[in-house]
This record gives sequence, structure tokens and C-alpha cells, in this order.
Amino acid sequence: MLMLVYHFCFDLNYFGVAGFSFQTDPFWLAFRSLIVTCFILAVGASLYLSTKNKLRPGSFIRRQVILGLAAGGVSLGSYLVFPLTWITFGVLHFIFVGRILGLLFLRFKTLNLVFASLFLLAGLLVQHRVFNHPWLHWLGMMTHKPLTEDYVPVLPWFGVLLCGLYLGRILFDAPGPLSGHPPLPSTAWLAWLGRHSLVIYLIHQPLFMASLYLILR
Repeated sequence: MLMLVYHFCFDLNYFGVAGFSFQTDPFWLAFRSLIVTCFILAVGASLYLSTKNKLRPGSFIRRQVILGLAAGGVSLGSYLVFPLTWITFGVLHFIFVGRILGLLFLRFKTLNLVFASLFLLAGLLVQHRVFNHPWLHWLGMMTHKPLTEDYVPVLPWFGVLLCGLYLGRILFDAPGPLSGHPPLPSTAWLAWLGRHSLVIYLIHQPLFMASLYLILR
């Protein structure tokens, strides 16, 4: 829901209906960070849930193929709309890579919080011009943010994914407080959004922009 609000405001700004400074305003920068943090925590928790009994290679590869195609579609679509600032490594690209890296940390428990702290600190505190090379942007640790509409590098965000991996173990291990409980009727629509988050992520912006274009033209 936060993502829908953020992107609708972005589209209002894009069409000149509102004037928001998404690149400099602390409110919008913090809002975006909150949304990405929630996304990636959920990715980490979901990775634990989908592998807690046994890693199913076929299912994992199928999800990765879908994610890879979706990330490629986002890159292509953003290039058509924003050719100078198209998305080379956004949140879907990160999720694709982060899920693969996360497999190496499934066996850890509290130790994942230690690794998470190290990755977060490295991504937030370490900067070097060698990472400014276009082929290394995906790692993070650049001395400046690249000109792109969405940028979610491995560092520091993989640290957030490991926090999600830890939270998934804490919250959903039997007998956990959330284990096996269906959503309350009043929140079932939120659960539906969560189960179909990738589809919603892919279609909401084209729908928003097309609707605003038709209304405002």
C-alpha cells in the first residue's frame, strides 16, 4: 500500500500535477527507504518459509526465472519511458540476486544478525571510486548515487534481507505465534495483495500512468 501511494505521488509529479522533490526531500527519501526495507524484510522471511522444510530446487529456479523476466521487463519499460535514467539494478534485480546469496545463509540463526550488521555497515560506511564503474554499480559502495529511477544495490540491502531471514525463523517456526493462522477477515484483502505482490508491482505503474494520461490530456 505504501508503494502504491509513493508511485501515485511520483506520477502526479511526473505529469506536473504536483511538485515533489523525490531525490532531495528527506520525507520522500525516508518514505522510499521504509518501503524498500519492508519489501526486503518480507523477501528474507519468505525465503526462510519456502525453505524451512527443504529447499525445492525446481520451485526455487522457477521463481528465479519469473523474477529475472520481471526485472528485465522493468529495465526495458523504464528505458522506454526514462531513457536517460532507466533502471539497471532496482529492487527486483536485487531480489533476484539476494535470494541466490541468501541460500548460503539459511543454516545460520542468530549469526545472521552479525552478518547483517557487517553488510549494513559496509554498505553505509564504505565508499570507493572503483565501485563507480558501471559494471560494479550493483554491488553498492559508490561515491555517488547513479542516475537511475530505482537503485537497490547488494550492499547495504543484503543486510536487510538477512534480518528478514532471521525474523522469518523467529516468527514462523512452530510453535510460533503466527504459524498456521489464516488472516483475519478484515485483513484478508491485505493478504491477497501480499500473495500477488509481484503482479501488482508490475502492473500498477502502467495503470496509474495510463489513467492519469487519459484524465489529464
